[in-house]
Amino acid sequence: MSQSTMAAVAIAVVLGVLGFALWYSQQHPRLVIGTGVIRVRSETAGGGTTSHRTRDISINGVVFQEVELPNGTWIACSGECARAVRDAGEGFWDKKRREGR
Repeated sequence: MSQSTMAAVAIAVVLGVLGFALWYSQQHPRLVIGTGVIRVRSETAGGGTTSHRTRDISINGVVFQEVELPNGTWIACSGECARAVRDAGEGFWDKKRREGR
């Protein structure tokens, strides 16, 4: 198989995957099915507490939670929203340092 044929096949595959992703996202849109607020206590001395909005999202019947960071970004809670906020904020670089990355 020549290089130009392989390149054409690779491009066709990438376009096919992107097309499927677009179709799937239109068939199964993200639906916000619930909202809430959590208070997160800082793990650092004298850090205080912060409030963060949460939401329950449903995609094709699968429900998961997200929490909003202070900059407006929504991230997956992955089981515990308070832990996700701490890891994404004040504890993110400390955690990476402990992991040796």
